[in-house]
Amino acid sequence: MKAIAYHGRGSSPEKIDWLIEPLRGLGYEVVAPAIRDVADAYEIGLSSLPVDVAAGHSMGGTAALLLAARNPGKVGCVVSVAGPVDRRLQLQWLESKGDKFSKRLAHELAALGSQLDETSPSRYIGQGMPPVLYIRGDRDDVVPRAHIDILVGLADKFGFHVDVVEIAGMGHTPKTDEEKEKIARVIANFVEKCARRP
Repeated sequence: MKAIAYHGRGSSPEKIDWLIEPLRGLGYEVVAPAIRDVADAYEIGLSSLPVDVAAGHSMGGTAALLLAARNPGKVGCVVSVAGPVDRRLQLQWLESKGDKFSKRLAHELAALGSQLDETSPSRYIGQGMPPVLYIRGDRDDVVPRAHIDILVGLADKFGFHVDVVEIAGMGHTPKTDEEKEKIARVIANFVEKCARRP
């Protein structure tokens, strides 16, 4: 059983133990590459296919969704923690906020040009999308809840399963042991139910 787990922007594989360990605990061999951006993560992911689980945080969650959406039947299920589903919408959100951090992220996204659309999972999600677990903190001020609405709308349209879990008090990234334990339990329950078995 095989999984791929992607870190977020400015992070590293070592900083997503909270995402990797629940999968290892279920017996998955987890590939956790160092990535630069969504396009880079997608290309790396292609060489790992097929996988039972594609998982990721933030930018990595976008990459996991994209990998599944563009390769029907090659990904058993997806775990996206605060991953933007529509990167154009994400750019608009960040531009509207006005703080330095958001402006910097918006500038980075805007610089991608057409690649922004080419790396948006919402453009590719369709028939054959596997089950998705979407986790976010209800205090996430980096990725708005609107991304859940887009994902759920696509699930209704194309008939795939989505579990949405919002963690009370959590921001964009899990910080406390309690938040990480909640995420681990949710991931384990979902993957046991939804992942393909060989």
